[in-house]
Amino acid sequence: MPVKPATIWISTGTALIVALGAALAFAAPAQAQLKVQPTEVPMSLRLGFETIDLPHGERMGLVGGTLLLQAAPGWWVGPAAYGAASGERGGLFVGGVELQRRFVFGRTQLAAGLFAGGGGGAAAPVGGGLMLRPALTLMQDFGGWQAGLSVSKLRFPSGDIDSNQFGLVVAWDGRFLHADAADIGQAASAGWRSGVGFDCVVGTVGAYDLRFRDQPARRIGLIGTRLERRFGSGTGAANGFDAGALWGLELAAAASGGAAGYMEILGSGGWDVAPLPRQAPSLRVGVRAAVGLGGGGGVPTGGGPIAKASLGLSWQATSLLSTGVEVGVLKALDSRLRAPTAQWWLAVEITPRGAPDGGVRGTTTEREVKLTEWAVALQHHSDVQRVDGSSRSLGTLGLKVNRYVSPNLYLSAQAHTAFAGGAGAYGIGLVGVGLTSAVPLRGWQAGVEALLGASGGGGVDTSSGALAQALLWAGWSPDAGSQWRVGIGGMRSFTGDLSTPVLEAAYVWRFGQP
Repeated sequence: MPVKPATIWISTGTALIVALGAALAFAAPAQAQLKVQPTEVPMSLRLGFETIDLPHGERMGLVGGTLLLQAAPGWWVGPAAYGAASGERGGLFVGGVELQRRFVFGRTQLAAGLFAGGGGGAAAPVGGGLMLRPALTLMQDFGGWQAGLSVSKLRFPSGDIDSNQFGLVVAWDGRFLHADAADIGQAASAGWRSGVGFDCVVGTVGAYDLRFRDQPARRIGLIGTRLERRFGSGTGAANGFDAGALWGLELAAAASGGAAGYMEILGSGGWDVAPLPRQAPSLRVGVRAAVGLGGGGGVPTGGGPIAKASLGLSWQATSLLSTGVEVGVLKALDSRLRAPTAQWWLAVEITPRGAPDGGVRGTTTEREVKLTEWAVALQHHSDVQRVDGSSRSLGTLGLKVNRYVSPNLYLSAQAHTAFAGGAGAYGIGLVGVGLTSAVPLRGWQAGVEALLGASGGGGVDTSSGALAQALLWAGWSPDAGSQWRVGIGGMRSFTGDLSTPVLEAAYVWRFGQP
């Protein structure tokens, strides 16, 4: 059998993951020279709920979340995601970008916005997946937070959903603190948290034993990622017990068990403690709870809301690496579905905790500024096998977060959803590493990414859902804070017939984080 080009790309990418993953623990920091002060950008987190009219009189509750940054006076832009929260379409997700123009009249605010993105799921009639949502929102400010009403039009141009509706919106003001990309490698005060405040990136591998009414248990495997922020860890060491709390955002998708297309997005919180600090300061036990939306892949979550609770045991191997296991339970809030859960995770610290021999997080006065990238990417998959035996191209819109752990090595978390090609419910989640040439303030740069993840939905033949992607890219930086990239590579599922070349075009925003 001839070797497909995508297979060559994936084989190379898998080897890179093994080789580069080991380097994370030994990446040497650059020498810090000057103390950097943060740049502040106004930030707003918005949550909304509205009820959508579907064909044949069906109604669906939709929750939307948007993280907006002020790009210029009166203009705001940022990533947004929408998901089914009531009705019978649990598993419908749409991701994309929102642009807003705001007008302020004292404590009253009027926002005109446009969302564009891709997605679908739960057999909703979304066509190719492109979703457009123009909206007007009237908000009243109550000092740091706002509440109000929206009127919007939600339309899938290639599908059968076209709805006008009112909605409820709440929002919180914040500050996005970051350093300029030109300050990479210098020293910043440890007294401020950068970005949206996450301390670590966590890769997860889990399993659910799904149980629904009198049906036999069904086991599915998942691959996912978490972004976490911790509070108080290390403050109790002097009293004999080191306790701390955490909150975060987690995403996961099915990678085995015949549930390709299942996806979940949850907010989580937890607490952990080092019970024997003098004998084992790096060993911790804790609890975690999460609530959010999930569905797709034939998993019966009803309207979509789910909740999880777990007990865990973790071990901090170095100041940058920790790992752990968790066991718990998942419950669908809109159906009788329940599932015992198990998970193994590996975390890479953005803000070092301190050495496992008793070092305390937060005792340093300076931290090195490292590069972070946010990217919006369009991908063209030219030869995508469908479950009906046909093969067609499709297009996806993706959001990427890259965090550099050394000048030439970065971690990447990515989510892509289809907007063209008749596969509107198709989604991809990826995590992995990248290797680059020297980071330029201006000019050209090259790199390679090796990623693992899961995908499904939209009639695409991903079989179990698990897949890998490798990508070579070249980028041009007109200034220190931005870059335009083009890439070529391949994607292949571990089982099934999906094997396709991938072309990518991306815009990257680059900034520094301690």
